[in-house]
Amino acid sequence: MQVRQSSVRGSRPWCPADRTHRVHAHGSYHRYAKADGPETIRIERWLCSVCGGTISVIPDNRLPYRVVDADLTMRWFDHLLHGRAPPETMTEKEGGCLKRTFTRFTQHIPRLTRALGQILTTFTTTAAQLWTQLRQGRNPGEILRFLADDFKTSLAGDYACLRQWPVP
Repeated sequence: MQVRQSSVRGSRPWCPADRTHRVHAHGSYHRYAKADGPETIRIERWLCSVCGGTISVIPDNRLPYRVVDADLTMRWFDHLLHGRAPPETMTEKEGGCLKRTFTRFTQHIPRLTRALGQILTTFTTTAAQLWTQLRQGRNPGEILRFLADDFKTSLAGDYACLRQWPVP
C-alpha cells in the first residue's frame, strides 16, 4: 500500500487496517526522479508484522507509477485544459509521460465523478470542469492526498497500491 508523506503523523505511518498494530521499518526502494537521467528518490517501506502488509511512504510531489512529478503534471494539465500550449521546458520523454498521464486522467473522469459525487458543485463531464474543481485552493500534493486518503484513487487511475490490504 502507498501513503503520502503528508498523511504520516509522527515518525512512522499507521497500519491502515488497525492503528493499534505497530509498523516496523522494512527497507526502501528507489524510483526515478525524472523521466530522463539517472537521478532517483528513496521510498521508505514499513511492515505491519500483524497484518503482513507493507506500506510505502511516497513524497507528496509524486504520482503513483509515474516518473514525472506532480508539480510538472499540474502545470501541464493547467495549460492543456485552459487552451494554452503545454510548457516547452520538458524533454521528449517527459512530454510522452505527461501525454500518457493526461490520457489516463481523461479516461478516469467517469470514476472520479462518481467518487467525488456531491462534493462537485456541478455534474462534471469534461476534463476542464473536473480539473477546475479539483484545483480550487489546492496544491498538487493536496489533490493527490485528498484523492488517495478519502477516495482510494489517483488522478490517472484506481491503483491497488492505494487500497487497504485485507485483514487476516
